[in-house]
Amino acid sequence: MNNKSAGTRFEKEFADILADHWFWVHLFQDNRNGQPCDVIAARNGHTYLFDCKDCQGDYFLLSRMEENQYNAMRLFEMTGNSRGRFAVRFGPGEIYLIGYWQLKALQDQGVKRFDRKDCQVYGEDFFSWLNEKDREDGWSDEDEGGNWK
Repeated sequence: MNNKSAGTRFEKEFADILADHWFWVHLFQDNRNGQPCDVIAARNGHTYLFDCKDCQGDYFLLSRMEENQYNAMRLFEMTGNSRGRFAVRFGPGEIYLIGYWQLKALQDQGVKRFDRKDCQVYGEDFFSWLNEKDREDGWSDEDEGGNWK
């Protein structure tokens, strides 16, 4: 499987996980025209912007973060929404969320790539984030898995 098809599959899987947790989710399909993100999600009055990166190796190259993504995520935040995040997957069930501003700061410091350990330091585990949002929003396991996608 090539990188593009693996990335597209990850985007769909990521969107499905969010939807299973009762987020309204939109998956952007047209990557050819330079869209600045892959997924937008909303729940309980909060909106989230994600760009999905599927790592086939042991590290994430910061050069994969494009200037238009940084600018769009910054504007998204400036208009009253949450900070845009990159969802980085290293393997099945191993997804980290890292704020765009954190990646930009690392890039500005000359960092070229980071690995799982860096994701744990600078980001957070996606499933821990989901559990935190579920607690904050008053959702429980009984609410999950509704067939409303």
